[in-house]
Amino acid sequence: MDNEADRFSNLPEALIHHILSFLDMKCVVQTSILSRRWRYVWTTVSTLVFSVNAFVSPGTVLQMNKFTRFIDKVLLLRGISDIKKFHLRWVDNLFDTCTVRELLKEHLNTWILVSLSRSVQELLIQIDTAANYHYLEIRFPHCLFNSQSLRKLVLDLTGEVQSCVLLPNSIDLPRLKFLSLSSFYTQDVNSINKLISSCPVLESLVLREIWIESGNDMSISIESPELKHLEIVSESELHEPEYQTAKTIRLSTPKLISFVCSAYMVQEYCLENLSSLVTATIQMTLEGSLHLEGVDLELSVKEKNRAYPKRMREFLKGLHNVEELTVPSPDFVQVLGGSPSLIEVQPSPQFYNLRRLKLETSFTRCCLRATIYLLKTSPSVEYLFLARYESGLLDIDADGELGLALSCLMFHLKHVEIRNVQGCENELKFLEFLLKNAVVLENMVMSFDTTSSRDTTTSADRRKLMKTYKERLRTLPRASLSLTTIFL
Repeated sequence: MDNEADRFSNLPEALIHHILSFLDMKCVVQTSILSRRWRYVWTTVSTLVFSVNAFVSPGTVLQMNKFTRFIDKVLLLRGISDIKKFHLRWVDNLFDTCTVRELLKEHLNTWILVSLSRSVQELLIQIDTAANYHYLEIRFPHCLFNSQSLRKLVLDLTGEVQSCVLLPNSIDLPRLKFLSLSSFYTQDVNSINKLISSCPVLESLVLREIWIESGNDMSISIESPELKHLEIVSESELHEPEYQTAKTIRLSTPKLISFVCSAYMVQEYCLENLSSLVTATIQMTLEGSLHLEGVDLELSVKEKNRAYPKRMREFLKGLHNVEELTVPSPDFVQVLGGSPSLIEVQPSPQFYNLRRLKLETSFTRCCLRATIYLLKTSPSVEYLFLARYESGLLDIDADGELGLALSCLMFHLKHVEIRNVQGCENELKFLEFLLKNAVVLENMVMSFDTTSSRDTTTSADRRKLMKTYKERLRTLPRASLSLTTIFL
C-alpha cells in the first residue's frame, strides 16, 4: 500500500547490519537502489561475504575480472571502518581463463592485508581448486599469523591439488579462539604444532585432512589449556607418496568438552589429559577400506591384529571421563572385541560418568563382546543405542566366548533403542543378556531391517521371521517389572 510505512527502513542501524550479515555482498550492495535511506548502508556493514556463486548464472562461466573488481571496489569504497568478518568462497572451476595461482598472486593477499588493517575479527578463506595443475604453493602474509585482532581463522583449501601452505617462523595469535584447517599440506609438522601452541586462548580447533611431507617426526601435538572443542578428520585417499598423515597425535587438553575423531587406526593417539570431556564421537576405521596409497603403514597384517585392539583400548582409556560416547564405526567395535584376553585380563578403564552410549555394530561375536565390555565398564549408563550395519570385516573369533554367562547388573539403564534388527541368533542372545541384567529398564524400542528384497516370497518369509522373533523375545526372562517393548 502506498500509505503504508516502510518499517524495515526504520529499524535500528545495528539490526539492519545484523540482517545484512546473512547475505552475500552482491545482494547487500544491490540494496543501495531501494531508496535514499539505503544508498550508502552497504558501505557501513562490517560483515563482508564474497561468494563467486553469486556471479555465476546457471549454464554460464564467468571471467575472473568481474568478481575480483567487485571485491576491490567494495574494500575501497566502504572506507576505513573496521571489518568484523571477511569471508571468501572461491570455486576455481567456475572460471574459464583464470587459475588459483593468479588469484593468490594478484588479489588474495591484498584482500587479507586490507582486512587485517581494518582489525578483522573473523577471516574465512575457502578455495576449491580444480585439477588443471599439479602443485600449488601458498604463502599467506606473515602478519596474518601475527594478528592482534583475529578471533576466528578458517583456511579451507579443498580440491584436487596439493595446496602446500608455508607458515612463517614467527607466529603469535593472542586472541584467536577458533581455528580450522582443511585439506592442508605442510612441509614441516612442527609448523602445525607451533601454530596451535601460539594461540593461548584457543577454544575450538578443527583439523581436517592434514598432510605432512614425509620425515622423521610425524607427530602432531595439541597442548591447549583453554581448548573446549576439537575435531580431527583424516579419512580421504592420498595419492602423493611424498606426503603422509600424522602417525601420532598427542592431546593434552584439560578443558576439552567435546571431541570428534574420524580417522584411521594406523594413527596412534596419546590422550594424556581430557579430564573435562562431556561428549565424544569416535569413528576409527581400518585404512584398507580406502587404500591409502603412499602412506607408510609400517605394520604387517599380523602386527595390526595384535596392535590395533590394544590401541583402541588405550584410546578409550583416555576418554574415561566422558558422559556421552558415540561410536558410528563397526570397525572400531569389531577390532576392540577381537582380543578377548586383552579385555578380560587387563584392568579395564571405568566410565563412571558415562550416561549415553551409542554404537554401530554388526552383531558378530567380536562386536557383541566389545559391547558387553563397554556396558560392564559403564555402571552409570542410562541410554543405550545400537544400530546394525555391516562392516565388511570377518568375524575372526566366531567360536569365542561372549561372556554372556557372567553377571553384569545394570542399575541405571532405562532406555534401549536397537535399529535394523535382522532376527539372528546373536541378537537374541544379546537381548537375553540385556533383559536379565537391566533391573530398571523402562522401555526398549526396536526397528526391523527393511532393506531386504521386494520379492513376495522373501517378504512373506521376512514377516514370518519377525513374528517368530517377537514371540521368542517375549519369552525371555526380565529383571525389570516395568519394561515396555515397542516394535517399529
